[in-house]
Amino acid sequence: MIKSITFRRSILVLALMLLTTMSANAQDAYELGIGDRVSISVFGQDDMSTTTEVAADGTITMALIGRVNVEGMTPPSVSRLLESRLENEGYLRNANVNVVVEEYRSNTVSVLGHVNQPGKIALRGNTSLTEILALAGGIKSGGGERLVLIREGSDGIQIRQEYFLNELLDRKAGSQPPVMVHKGDTLFVPKAEQFYIHGQVQKPGTYTLDRPLNVMQALSVSGGFNPRANTNGVVLYRKQSDGTVKTLDVDLSDPIRDGDVLFVKESLF
Repeated sequence: MIKSITFRRSILVLALMLLTTMSANAQDAYELGIGDRVSISVFGQDDMSTTTEVAADGTITMALIGRVNVEGMTPPSVSRLLESRLENEGYLRNANVNVVVEEYRSNTVSVLGHVNQPGKIALRGNTSLTEILALAGGIKSGGGERLVLIREGSDGIQIRQEYFLNELLDRKAGSQPPVMVHKGDTLFVPKAEQFYIHGQVQKPGTYTLDRPLNVMQALSVSGGFNPRANTNGVVLYRKQSDGTVKTLDVDLSDPIRDGDVLFVKESLF
């Protein structure tokens, strides 16, 4: 039985809670891109209100002033630009324009793997890795706590970074800046990695490798040695790339890998 089901549920609840605390001003920070659909309203001028889409050339079309380049601008910046154009070109005095994003189509992140709602998610402003995971419905059954973020570098080469969800949410994370996602990023949640402990330990069984562990830490997860254990008789069985299994005598500081089997021998005395 997997030992971290309760922990995973707790992490999922925390991640979903983060979704509800996303900034109310996220739209104000959003940079418009091709395909985004915006609603434009002019105070006191209902006939000028319109809904339009950012065209392939980065422009929107508005009554009286025609095409306006808005790509890369935030909604408040577009509001000010339209107000300035309406006033400076003599159409309105003290123009009051409100621009709201109706559909986010340009700035997206792809979420793949063991999440409840995989697919493309639109960024509505500054968004953290945990917020994107929450928007994807969290990690589904069988998924691991390891998060793989893939991003294209300035040289066109993909950059791969790995994070562990519990490390992004624990107390230490409070002193670190959040991991932010960017347009075009891909988040992949692999299946849960596991290791196995048998022999003379308190709680032999299957465990989820939800964070980096060494042999000593893995033994602690299983409750440690029982009274019959040979504390110098820890053996690790590791599957090789050719499918064979290699028997290793390990040091307690050696790292655990996915699929490893730890066996603690019985003491003869």
